[in-house]
This record gives sequence, structure tokens and C-alpha cells, in this order.
Amino acid sequence: MINTFNIASLKKDFLASIIVFLIAMPLAIGISIACGLPVYSGLISAIVGGIVVGAFSGNSLQVSGPAAGLILIIVDIIATLGVDKLFLIIFIVGLMQIIFGLFSLGKWFRAISPAIIQGMLAGIGISIFLSQFHIMLDSKPQNTFFENIADLCSVIYNSVLPFDGSQHHHAAFIGILTIGSIILWNNIPNKKFKVIPAALVAVIAASLVAGVFHFDINYIGLGAKFWDNVKFISLSTFKYVLDFKILLSALIITFIASAETLLTSNAIDKMCERSKTDYNKEIIAQGIGNSLSGLVGGLPITGVIVRSAANINADAQTRFSTIMHGIWIVLFVTFFPQVLNFIPQASLAAILVYTGYKLVDIKAARHLYHLSKGEFAIYLITLISILFTNLFEGILIGFGAAIAKSVFKMLRVHIYVEENEEENKVIVKLSGNIIFLQLPQLIDIFEHLPKDKDIYVCADRLHFIDHACVDFIKDWEASKHSAGSSNVEVDWSRIRRTYPNFKWRKFHKH
Repeated sequence: MINTFNIASLKKDFLASIIVFLIAMPLAIGISIACGLPVYSGLISAIVGGIVVGAFSGNSLQVSGPAAGLILIIVDIIATLGVDKLFLIIFIVGLMQIIFGLFSLGKWFRAISPAIIQGMLAGIGISIFLSQFHIMLDSKPQNTFFENIADLCSVIYNSVLPFDGSQHHHAAFIGILTIGSIILWNNIPNKKFKVIPAALVAVIAASLVAGVFHFDINYIGLGAKFWDNVKFISLSTFKYVLDFKILLSALIITFIASAETLLTSNAIDKMCERSKTDYNKEIIAQGIGNSLSGLVGGLPITGVIVRSAANINADAQTRFSTIMHGIWIVLFVTFFPQVLNFIPQASLAAILVYTGYKLVDIKAARHLYHLSKGEFAIYLITLISILFTNLFEGILIGFGAAIAKSVFKMLRVHIYVEENEEENKVIVKLSGNIIFLQLPQLIDIFEHLPKDKDIYVCADRLHFIDHACVDFIKDWEASKHSAGSSNVEVDWSRIRRTYPNFKWRKFHKH
């Protein structure tokens, strides 16, 4: 863990905190708008994620805040349960994470198939891309994936033809300008300029163009006094704390937020040799942050790879950079909140469109395809299920597919029978996993082996064999010896390793 504080490290942390602050601001605002919530919700969760989670985090370099991956489920909760209950759910999420961390359950959130994670991210990415594409053109997104697809052509047409300088045309121009600026800035050859975040450059460019030409489009609406927006959960809302839908929604967010956080932590550990995550401590820190965020009307908090990677690339040394970036947000919204009112919503939506595109990692999908067709199938099943249903059901279907694949693999057994005419010998090779369900197949093969030839049962590639099958082979060998019809030899050494505590002398005489 990185905890050493000195002047040199503080200087690096100070500069890194500014970079992270400049990245976190537009993303927090954009995610809040995408969820259909006031700008305040995204910013307050970014503040809590920086200062509170950063102070208690199990990974000193990880930056936490609102994440795009939870937009879909938040929108669904607001539509079905309402905003007040959403904040109660976030509060409960925090309590659940604290409990999981105290009981050292953090490691179990890492026991997720990469295929499910990649499928989930791709599904989220496509959904965010389509919904925010509408907002980028100052149009209203539809409720489902298919409705957004069906409405896409008309939205694009209204933004391009006829070109009469309408709101949609101006918004489309701002969106294209934003995405173009991000791509160009990310590809500039001079690395010194890349210290400035591409998203910030894009937002500034879009805001200047929209302001200079007085574009009649939607802008961020934030009052002159940010802290007047603070809204605590009313005590009456807590009467729903044991409601099944509330608890189920909290459990869903807990699972997704915790998984995303710990996967980010794992990625950070790989990116930086100095980083070593305490996973249970990290879950507790996230829990404290989410409980507080829910109480004050904020969004769910997770570890965010974009901000964390920027923090590392900016050469952050300690948790001070994470905490300080939250303080910068506090100072900005306290003294300069009016500046945010000049930012076009189309520009922030364009950033999320680009984010959604990046979440669909084609390289990772291609790697899964070459690694294992089964893993790629799980990836596709998870992705398609999320698009056809919703995030939670899609993930459950993905888990079901992963479990089915594992069961299928467990049930796979290969029994090869090779005959050596010269040595008058038959070799039976066992590989894979053999359980009682394969016993009929095993019996059929063994009972039809030649009676006039030597038989050798090879088990060196056998991963597992259950007791029922062991008993059958033992009895079959004993019957062959009793009949004296052939010389039988079974490779018991490999099978014995599966059952080291058995009294093998009762089964087989040497």
C-alpha cells in the first residue's frame, strides 16, 4: 500500500489531483443528466467518492465516483420506484458493502467470469451509446434498446436534413465537435499536451463555439448556489427499508458496483507495481461512501477505471491526489457554479457516447473468441440478454450460461479404446471428469472389451472420478482376475490421488 508522504510525492499528487478533477467534473455531470437526475447528484457523489472513499480506500491510487455502468439500472429504478427510494437504495447498498467487507467477502466479488464482465460492459456500452446519441442531438431517448434503434434513423434525419439551423442541427454539430476533439486530442504526437484531459478540451471547445454563436440548445442548469440543492433523505422514506423491491434493487447495485470496483482495483494493481489492494478494506470504504451519498442525494459510487488510470498516468503517489480532486470539486461548485451553465448537454452526452463506444472492447471480444469458443458464447449471451431484457436479468442469464458451461465441462469424459494387435493388448484411456452420470457409458465400454486380450486401463489424464465409478472399476477388475480370462492392469495411482483417504487395500490387492 502506498502511504509514504513527503514533499516530492505531495507535489506529484497535487498535479495529479488537478488532472483527475478536470476529468471527473464533466463525467459526473454527464452521468447525472443521463440518469435523469439534477447535476447536483453526480457532483456530490464525485465529492464523496474523492474525499470520503479516498480517505478509507484499500487502494491508494484508485479514484471513485459515479460510474456510467450503473446508468441503466438507475434509470429503471427511478421509473419504477421513484427518486426518493433510489437514494434509500443507495444508502442500503452502502450498508451491504460494509457488512460484506467486515465479513471478508470482498474476494468473492472477483469470482466472476471475464466473459460475463466483458459482455456486461459491452451491453452497457451499446445501451449508453444509443440513449446518449439521442440526447447528443437534443432529442429524447426511448425506454428500450429496440425503441432507440427504431427511432435512430428519424433522429439522425432531423439532425441533418433539412439543414435550417434548428436546435437539433446545432446540437448535432456540438456533439460531432466534441467527439472529434476527443479523437484528435488523443492522437496528437506531442505527449506533453496529453496531460490535459481530452474530455476537458472537448467540453471547452464545444462551450466556446456554442457561446460565441449563441446556439439555442440545452445547457446544464445549475443554480447560483450549489449547496442549496442538498436534499437529505426524509425519515418517512426509511419505512420502505425492508420492502422486497428495495432490497433486491440494493443487492443488484451492490453486486455490480462491488464487482466493478474490485475489477478496477485489480487493473490498477497490474498497471502499477507499487499498488496492492486490500479488497475487504476497499469494499468497506465504498460502503461508507455509498451510505453517505445516498443520505445526501448522490449517485452510487464505484471505483472508476478512467479516473484511476488518469491518476496513475499523472504519476500520483498517495491517496492525497484522490482526496484533493474531491476538494477541487468542492471549491469549484462553491465559488464558480455559474461556469457550468455554459456547458451544452449535447457535449456531455457526446462524451458518454464515446465512453459507450469504448466499453465495447472489440480486442477483448476477439481474445475471448480465440481463447475459447465457449467463453465467447457466454460473452454474446450476456451482451444480447442485457439488450433484450435489462442489466440485472442479462447478468443472471450470463451467469446461468457460465454455470451451464462449467457443468457441461464437468460432465465431459473421453474414453478411448486402442487395440495393439502385435502385443495382443487393449489400452483403455480415461480423461476428463467421470461421475455417476457417465456410469452407464463406462459399464457399456468395459463389458464389451475383448476377453482374450491383455487390458490396461490408463488414467493419467483423468481429472476427477467419483466413488460410484471407482467401485465399478474395482469390481470389474476383481471379476476379471477371478475369471482368469485375461491379464488386467489398472492405473490406480492417478485414481488414488482423488481419494487419498480411502482404504485402498480393501479395493485392490497389489
